[in-house]
Amino acid sequence: MTEKKRKCKTIIKDNIAFCIMGVIFVFLTFVTRTLTVFQNLTWSFGFFLKVVPVSLIAGIILGVGINFAIKLLLDKGLFKAGAADTDSAKASKCLGIFFVSLAVLFLAYIPYFLAYYPGILAYDSYIQIGQIFTEEYNEHHPLFHTLMIKAALLVGQGLFNSLNAGIALCVLAQMLLLSAVFSYGIFCVYKRGFRILSVVILIILAVFPFNGFMAVSVTKDIPFSIFFLLSVIALSELIFSTKKNCILNSVLLFVSLILCVLFRNNGIYAFGFAFAVCLIIFIIKIIKEKKDKKKTYIKKYGFVAVGILASFMISILGLFVISKSLNAVQGDKREMLSVPIQQLARTYVYHAGAGVKAEDDNTMDEASKALINEFIINDGAKLYRQDISDPVKRNTNTWVVVNKTSEFAKTYLKLFIKYPGDYINAFIAQNAGFIDIGDESHAYVNDPDEVKGHGYVQTKWENSLYERGFFEAPKLQKLRSLLDEFADNNAYLKIPVLKYIFIPGIYLWIYIVALIVSFRRKNFGAVAIIALTAGYYATMFFGPTVQLRYIFPVMITVPFLILIITGKSKENE
Repeated sequence: MTEKKRKCKTIIKDNIAFCIMGVIFVFLTFVTRTLTVFQNLTWSFGFFLKVVPVSLIAGIILGVGINFAIKLLLDKGLFKAGAADTDSAKASKCLGIFFVSLAVLFLAYIPYFLAYYPGILAYDSYIQIGQIFTEEYNEHHPLFHTLMIKAALLVGQGLFNSLNAGIALCVLAQMLLLSAVFSYGIFCVYKRGFRILSVVILIILAVFPFNGFMAVSVTKDIPFSIFFLLSVIALSELIFSTKKNCILNSVLLFVSLILCVLFRNNGIYAFGFAFAVCLIIFIIKIIKEKKDKKKTYIKKYGFVAVGILASFMISILGLFVISKSLNAVQGDKREMLSVPIQQLARTYVYHAGAGVKAEDDNTMDEASKALINEFIINDGAKLYRQDISDPVKRNTNTWVVVNKTSEFAKTYLKLFIKYPGDYINAFIAQNAGFIDIGDESHAYVNDPDEVKGHGYVQTKWENSLYERGFFEAPKLQKLRSLLDEFADNNAYLKIPVLKYIFIPGIYLWIYIVALIVSFRRKNFGAVAIIALTAGYYATMFFGPTVQLRYIFPVMITVPFLILIITGKSKENE
């Protein structure tokens, strides 16, 4: 092989992964924009003839550009770490960074706390509080979080004779915990040698508005996000740092994994995926490594794998014990059926003669229509909205899925074979905000113009909360008005360039880039850590819609990616 051919082959090999990503990115961007604007897309030969060439050309150019940028940032040393701090004097300095960061971040969220005192009781908090008052518990919302709210209310009542005080204590504890985990991440970044970057991360975490809103929101997603981030940082430290903090990070990892499962019902699926990926990487490394290193890998990664498995077992046992002790009713499984519900509803309004869509061709067979009408009652399929499953989901009869499983599955598959385009459109349109970095439809799912405080950033209290004795008592009314205006008007979409860090779709592609970089560097430890996020991200695609609280765990993990993609385990060194 000539030198010229060798260079050409190297260039192609170096760029191919990013080029493939670029092509997929351009193609999916075109698809999501088409569905968002025109509400429908016909998967015809003409469509592919028009889109594929453009996707190939633009995607390859984009892929080469991204590869060049990554090389500039990582390989050329712009994100290169300084000397890691190891001796005791420098270690105490790093510890000082932790406490300074903790103080700065906690104080940064205090204005949000005062503006929304005692806190933001939006999302599902009113349902959980209703369960506390009636003592009729349901597993649909994490019981562990419901009990946490109950404990805060009891303390507030006992010490201050105030339900509001209980919520305030709950929010303050949440703010402190979020600030502490952020600070631990900054401490690890600084300790790794990224001095300037650690300061940049601190500033970003302090001023990013979504962090302030979420820090004072009483919803299960926030403690889940906190422990999700902690598990990522702890796993990163276990794989890439010295043995000095092994015990601390092992404890942090296993405790955070347990709490992630307790705070989110779908946490078990996310970490199940992560465990599977870690196990595969572990086995591959054991097979490939030399004999003298096999014991080291078995001891280090085997310990992590067993610990993750043990944390699963403990969390499942915890869920069982809590549920039984509260006599909790099993939650409705319709949330897990969000995607099939949307696919069947879309197929119905486009092919069942429902009279909703002009494109309705009424080609669906009567048996399929009958089963859909049995599954989606009250003509609920006609309420289909492609960006959120809730309107249809509220009218679903899950008894059909449980008791007519075979018939339901056959009908679902039969309609998929006959109308694959509608199934694909339903899935992509519902998740457009998670895919498209320029998507704005996610900001209008709940129509903030119609109901104030019910937009992408939710701040609205339900009436049942006032009836139970809770009341909003903002201490900084002017700031509250400004923050409400920011939230209700989706002001972040009007910020040039910087708006993209607010849009959820950007985070998928950031992690894909990180995954490609990790594979290219043969950094399998990083791949295992990213799998943790990938497992959670996958669950979002099967949820009811795009919401800030769903994407928040991924958002707050991104600033600490530098710990993962630049890390090297002691064995690799």
